[in-house]
Amino acid sequence: MDYIKFLYTVIFFGSFSVINGSYSQSKKTVDSISYGNSSIDVSDRLTTHLIFKSDINYIDIGSAAFSVDKIKNIVKIKCTDLAKWNVTDRTNLTVVTKDGFYYSLWVDYSENPIVKTYIYKPEDSFKLNSFDVLNKENCNSLLSRTSNFFREYSNHKMKYQVNGIFYDEDKIIVRLKVENESNIHFTTDSIRFVLTTKKKFNLFKSLKKQTAIQYNEKRAAFVCNNTKDINAKSDNTFLFEFNRFVPTDSEVLEINIAENNSGGRRGKIVLKIKDFLLKY
Repeated sequence: MDYIKFLYTVIFFGSFSVINGSYSQSKKTVDSISYGNSSIDVSDRLTTHLIFKSDINYIDIGSAAFSVDKIKNIVKIKCTDLAKWNVTDRTNLTVVTKDGFYYSLWVDYSENPIVKTYIYKPEDSFKLNSFDVLNKENCNSLLSRTSNFFREYSNHKMKYQVNGIFYDEDKIIVRLKVENESNIHFTTDSIRFVLTTKKKFNLFKSLKKQTAIQYNEKRAAFVCNNTKDINAKSDNTFLFEFNRFVPTDSEVLEINIAENNSGGRRGKIVLKIKDFLLKY
């Protein structure tokens, strides 16, 4: 029997009658099937399946200890190198379907997970307005494109560099390189882009005259070359695509890179409005 039909028959339709064909936004679990959960459990002994409403266009997982594969609208995932994984950690899984829905999920290790099938619908995601901007061809082109900007922060044998800010119609693409010069593996906990006001709290200024500090986190619509793991003596270059924005004169964009709970290495790059006004 065709593998797709087999998966649908055994995994999907076999469970469909259990819930009368209805999904739930309350993230409920029925007979080892979960609906709309934001985190999944994955084993090295069993295969976990994710089922989406439409076919999958892009998939990426943050750790090489896990293997993922897609067949039409089904993702299968398994921990294939447990020796490289700290079972108390977690990584991330990104899925973009062909109809432009973006799913971001946490992946946790479990030796014997109760739930082995996860079903998702568009309400569990957010819609991308222009998924086609950073396709594979454009990613490769932008990764190798001549740098038009350079800003670096380094400490603890880690280098964090913004070495490109590019525009494509109504999109802005930031190229970020993270280089690990140490002998210790680096796993990112998060890479956050936050617009914030320049002015900080002044102890010598009256509260009435203080201006509240504003924070506006910018979420990338798409990420190329995404990973959470950067091995010793290696590097990775990311591309983050956003709907076009430019800080005001009173704002800066802070790019914060943090190591996960296994370490305390941190990096921060600050960009001002003049940094966005490039010639090309």
